[in-house]
Amino acid sequence: MIIKSDWHIHSEYSYDAENPLELIAERATEQGLCRIGITDHANFNDEKFLGDLHASVKGVKEMQKKYPFMVLGVELTPIERPEFDHIAITGTREGYEPPASDKPYDIELACSKEELVNLGVRYAIGASHWRVDSPNAKKLEPDLDACIKEWYRQQMFLAADERVTILGHPWYNGKGIWYEDFDVIPRSMKLDIANELKRNGKYVECNSHFFLTPKATDKFRRQYAEYLREMFEMGIPVTYGSDSHKNYPDAREKVEVWLREAGFTEGD
Repeated sequence: MIIKSDWHIHSEYSYDAENPLELIAERATEQGLCRIGITDHANFNDEKFLGDLHASVKGVKEMQKKYPFMVLGVELTPIERPEFDHIAITGTREGYEPPASDKPYDIELACSKEELVNLGVRYAIGASHWRVDSPNAKKLEPDLDACIKEWYRQQMFLAADERVTILGHPWYNGKGIWYEDFDVIPRSMKLDIANELKRNGKYVECNSHFFLTPKATDKFRRQYAEYLREMFEMGIPVTYGSDSHKNYPDAREKVEVWLREAGFTEGD
């Protein structure tokens, strides 16, 4: 196998996942993985998400006594700075009203570097999930050009932020609006992100989603694997993330079909 570790796994401590830590560890052992990283969500700085993160930290540290190959991580998502500030003052997302703005909101992440270090978090995946550039942007109808511009902005931020170790699922979009042809995203944007990752000593993630989702065409999968290979050849280390939320299946063989075609081999 090319893929021998998995650095993006969600446990039952994530709001949208069901994997018990024991199940993850047992199946990782069966799969012959040498390292696994638990990266539960810390989407917002409110009591719910930070409470989930503290529970994940406690659970992973306990499980490491039995499974020392388990590593404690976290997944951080860009959020709009006004909402972060509202939560910091009130402790909750309730009552937040996005202010009017004639420019994109500043970006923030749920935890400071000091908070992560104090919790014992070893690494952070930073990943874009939705627009945070304008009021109620998540509710807007998909706009290809606006989304490309916003994902680029967020990923450039993540590639430079000291809290982020791995750029998670680059160019992921829940609605798959560019999953037919990856070339609709300007090459200059892809290279800008790659160069920023390299400049800051970051990793980039090969996420199983792009190779498994029915929203993607084979053309897109081939282009995406070639994009990962190009970054690897630029000197950017590539990690694998199953991004598993339930049952922790082994998707590596399906992913490796495309990776091998793009030039990845044993040891890469």
